[in-house]
Amino acid sequence: MVLIGILVVAALAVVAAVLFLKPKPAATGPEAATGAAAGATANERTSPVAPATGVQPGKAVPSEPVMNSGAGSATGTVAQAGAVAQAPVADLIKALKNNALPMNERKAAIQALAKLGTPEAIAALKEALASGSPELRVAVAEGLGDCTSPECAAMLLGLLKDPSDAIVQAAIRGLAQLGTPEAVNALTQVLNDPLRSSDLRSEAATGLGNVPGPAAMAALAQAATTLGDEDLVTQVLNAIGGRDFSETQSFFQQYMGSAVSSDLRVAAIESLAQAKGDPTAFLASYLSDSDAAVRASAAWAMSATDATGDAGTQLLAALQSEQDPEVRRRIYQALENQQTFDASTALALVQRETDPTARMAGMDLLASSVRNNPTPNVQTYFDQTAVPSLENTALTGETSYERMAAVIALTRASDPAAMTALQAIAQQATDPKVQQSAARIVANPMPAMPQPSH
Repeated sequence: MVLIGILVVAALAVVAAVLFLKPKPAATGPEAATGAAAGATANERTSPVAPATGVQPGKAVPSEPVMNSGAGSATGTVAQAGAVAQAPVADLIKALKNNALPMNERKAAIQALAKLGTPEAIAALKEALASGSPELRVAVAEGLGDCTSPECAAMLLGLLKDPSDAIVQAAIRGLAQLGTPEAVNALTQVLNDPLRSSDLRSEAATGLGNVPGPAAMAALAQAATTLGDEDLVTQVLNAIGGRDFSETQSFFQQYMGSAVSSDLRVAAIESLAQAKGDPTAFLASYLSDSDAAVRASAAWAMSATDATGDAGTQLLAALQSEQDPEVRRRIYQALENQQTFDASTALALVQRETDPTARMAGMDLLASSVRNNPTPNVQTYFDQTAVPSLENTALTGETSYERMAAVIALTRASDPAAMTALQAIAQQATDPKVQQSAARIVANPMPAMPQPSH
């Protein structure tokens, strides 16, 4: 029972650490009021051309604004998480074999045994692989990635031949965690093996993307230019895109200049939304691309990247000459993720906007400006023109997306005029989600931001 208690505490500590340490995407809106949902939905942080959710561009239904519950303290996490590793090997093995324990507790024992890497620990893991349930075998395969013993590496390599795809996928994840040259070679072979399923090859691409060093990058770069399956190449590009941009910039420069399809050029650009580092300048160079889909994706990636860019001037210049409404919408969203931009120029462009979705994105941008860096002319336009328009859209908009986007824009601003509109929406909206979201914000208003002097 003592071991079970220790394992429970350790598992909870690991979960708390993940939640506490997980980086959040950059956003310029009132995150504390709307949480991640508002930032994601207002900017539609899914691919503008091939959304991960399968929703067509401009048709995504934003989820309602939610209050940010914050994160708990991580104090003591390291000591608690280390409790399992310090347990006697016999107790860890007993926990591994105890079918009555929750799987998260058994996984903690697996990780501790793998890190120990003693003959007794490895023997227990082998036995679990041979006779355990499918779920336990998957957990062991993944846990072997924490083992530095050559015997564990050999076990993982052997599991690549397992008849169960779930076990092979787990072994791939374990090898990626191991990250040795032998692991990179094995993952490369799976990625390039036409007899393997697309799921396994995609898993291998993802695994290589998580392995640091030039060998994994070289394997991915070669696969991106030699594989014939565009869906698989897209997975490879995603794996490359998630690496540090200082490592991948030269690859993307060459790839975007090569003779690849429009879809793959879009996939390459979109993959940089998850890049470590700052790809803003590179992405901004594609705002003038001849392909509107590439321009839209470049702007979207600039809005979705964790990096807060410094391309406000370039984005406004592109917006002034851009004719495609989808691209303009994405540029407005990208401006929200820039350090600075000329609010007066942005205001003039929003005032001239005729496309409904682009205009909504422009109003959302102005709402962020009102909250974070208000100027008299933007404040006046937003309160006198944008707020009534947004209130009307929230109440009578044709789609749920339009109605929720209007609520989110008002929430971003959270100035007195916007709060009054949200009160009216909370009282009059017939869409339950809109009514509940507005009511929640009204009940939990954000502290007022400094207002401009007139």
